[in-house]
Amino acid sequence: MRSLAVRTTAVLTAVLLSLAGPGLARQGPARAEPGPSEGTYADSVQRNIEIKLKDGRTLRADVHSPADPDTGKPLPGRFPVVIGFTPYGKTPSALAGGIGSGGFNPALVQHGYVAAVVDVPGTGGSEGEFDLFSPDEATAGAEVVRWAAALPNSDGKVGMLGLSYVAIDQLFTAAEVGPDSPLKAVFPMAATPDPYRDLFTSGGALNVLSPLGLVFGYGVTRTLTPFLELPLDPMTALTLAYQHLMQAGPFELTMAKDMLTNGPRRYYDSWWAERAPEKILPKIVANGVAVYLVGGLYDVFQRGEPLLYSGLQNAAAGRPVTAPMEPGQPVSSKYQLLTGPWTHGGMGAGYDLTDLQIRWFDHWLKGRDNGITDTTTPMHVIEPGGATYSTADYPLADAPARKLYLRSGGRLTADAPGGGEPGDSISYTPLSDPCVRSTDQYAAGMLSQLLEGIGMPGVCTGPQSKPTSNDNETTYSTAPLDQPMTLAGPIGVTLRASSTRPETLFALTVEDVAPDGKSTDVTGGAQLGSLRALDTARSWRGTGDGYTYPYHVLTEASRADVPTGEDVRYDVEVRPAFATIPAGHRLRLRIATADFPHLVPLADLPNLLGGKYTIAHDAARPSSIELSVRS
Repeated sequence: MRSLAVRTTAVLTAVLLSLAGPGLARQGPARAEPGPSEGTYADSVQRNIEIKLKDGRTLRADVHSPADPDTGKPLPGRFPVVIGFTPYGKTPSALAGGIGSGGFNPALVQHGYVAAVVDVPGTGGSEGEFDLFSPDEATAGAEVVRWAAALPNSDGKVGMLGLSYVAIDQLFTAAEVGPDSPLKAVFPMAATPDPYRDLFTSGGALNVLSPLGLVFGYGVTRTLTPFLELPLDPMTALTLAYQHLMQAGPFELTMAKDMLTNGPRRYYDSWWAERAPEKILPKIVANGVAVYLVGGLYDVFQRGEPLLYSGLQNAAAGRPVTAPMEPGQPVSSKYQLLTGPWTHGGMGAGYDLTDLQIRWFDHWLKGRDNGITDTTTPMHVIEPGGATYSTADYPLADAPARKLYLRSGGRLTADAPGGGEPGDSISYTPLSDPCVRSTDQYAAGMLSQLLEGIGMPGVCTGPQSKPTSNDNETTYSTAPLDQPMTLAGPIGVTLRASSTRPETLFALTVEDVAPDGKSTDVTGGAQLGSLRALDTARSWRGTGDGYTYPYHVLTEASRADVPTGEDVRYDVEVRPAFATIPAGHRLRLRIATADFPHLVPLADLPNLLGGKYTIAHDAARPSSIELSVRS
């Protein structure tokens, strides 16, 4: 075992690297060969084409067109256009290549597509004000779609591509274009229905890792990229860089202030609600835009990607987008999800996402019957270890909720406590071992990439020897499993606990424990006690009075101190898991008070310090976990 100092140094280095912004993390290899129907086209690039918006702003785009490989001249004819609408800069997107994280995949040009990479307003070479997923940004996206459809070498059909911010902008644009628009299909990788709950907090507990990238990474990126985009026009580049930098006040500095002081944006309010794609999913369906989602089991948007899938399927079936899908409800292959064992920065590793993109766009933009929509199970799962299956609904009809109870002696059993059992006490600490899966997950996979690069693969994400209990954490484990247990969907934990302080923080981890005692993190979740209030109408029921998907209100008005010395119920959302615990292994639930540096309570710290929690698990006050287990 490497020393904790070495592990911590590696973690801190990865955190610093992650501040560059999640969308520019290292991606998988680019597709080297052309598609099966087209030749090996070259790429003819037109740089910084100006797009004049109706409101007077000027955006800039790079247009990559299929060209003759011998002469480099653009090919005659018309082609579909695939847009990348990016805040990370057109030039970095082109240099990254790969799977099209920044909206540009060179293999699409080789395959007979025009690729248009456009700087989001207020970034790179584009004018305007940067305001995270604002309605003005969606309006600009819709105008960009119409501009792309009218390009001289465009056949009038348009798609969109990209990861993270670039993925979320696809959803807002698809909702804004209206019916019968040129936009026919999108391919969002690592998107979310709710940036607040997926990125900014976990159960109301402040997530610091990802917002650091959000607050500082975007500001640095958009300020520097004008010089990359306009190297021959330094005065315009300098002017744009200054204008972009001035957005730090209304965006980055405001976000940082509210994180430090529990200001308005620290809570779920109208600003965040306006930026939640879940509310516009019915418009995407009404506009007829086909959506292929790609997500990661270790992505920052892990919880939200299946919810986007169920939301689109519900919208297509005329049901509420936030409801659980009903077993047997009609599904459409126009809305698909592929989720696998990937981080934000390693999306699709080991899988040919380029081929999938080509097949998706070939079907919807070129009218080819290539079988990609010939499925009645459009949600596709790749488990860690490589096992695959597809399903129609989320939550899965064949993965009903299974309740296990926390018991004395660190046990996790199907039998409820029948009488009195002594509770377990843990004390609050703001610190924990940073060399864990959640650090890598919320640093966009930078930690595992760094450790692999220095010859230490899997040190923080693979099997580890961990204590079963100490002053700051306790665990509950099943007996060795008689047969494999396949977790497939949402997970909820109900804790009944008392505290000596008016605030609590529970950080949970679900682990796979091998016979040698080493455990591997499967998934996790957290809950800040003062934001424990549930929206029961939005929560998904498990067995009895439990929830597989507890949905918390998280508004400032819902905040309430934890009554000291009293038993309080906490319903904790654990991010969904798609993994099989082998026979002979044990499933373990770890309950801690910290997940550093992922969760840092900042302004909540004074009410947390000195806290001692007692977790109850007797007949009168049972604590339990609701697992979605595939039969």
